Amino acid sequence: MTVPLPLPKRPKLSNFTLVPNSQIHLNKANNATEVYDLEGAYWEFEIELANVPERDALALDGFIASLRGQVGTFTLIDYRREQLDKDFVGYVRGANQDGNILNIDGLPANQTLLVVGERMQVGVGQNTELKVLTQDLVTDSLGRATVIFESPLRKIPADNTLITFKQPVGLFRLADNKQGLASAQYKNGIVTSWKIKGREAF
Repeated sequence: MTVPLPLPKRPKLSNFTLVPNSQIHLNKANNATEVYDLEGAYWEFEIELANVPERDALALDGFIASLRGQVGTFTLIDYRREQLDKDFVGYVRGANQDGNILNIDGLPANQTLLVVGERMQVGVGQNTELKVLTQDLVTDSLGRATVIFESPLRKIPADNTLITFKQPVGLFRLADNKQGLASAQYKNGIVTSWKIKGREAF
């Protein structure tokens, strides 16, 4: 069972970055470049917690210990992109869809619901994928839409798979095995600064 990262308070800093897996090859003979657009783009995050009582910080540190480094996974919201006004959901319409385009339905009709750069979550639990829109999401009179996004789907979602727009989460693991409380800054029983980094799990 995948659970949210149990933060004791809202982070002071929340940075989510979608990292492409493109590679460039330089020909040393003539300095020409060849670019390879490879699969495997992934999200990275860095959050910073500030002014957390030590007891609350210890509870989070215990959860991080339970992950056993990069073994365990958890979900996390980008707190800069909570999209609290997106109080609706959609569903995958039709099977065998892959790539970076999905037909979805179950949405409010005849509206521009999301704009370029906003986020959505495809699936739940271990099948969760966080996506960023590359075109506006506009519905027709039946509440249907075609959504275009990055990165491309890693798993083909089943028909009626849930699409979440309010507080969409990604599935992550820790960036390395040294993300615990030992790296935090303390003063008078308060954790003044604690940075935690992670990478999308797939």
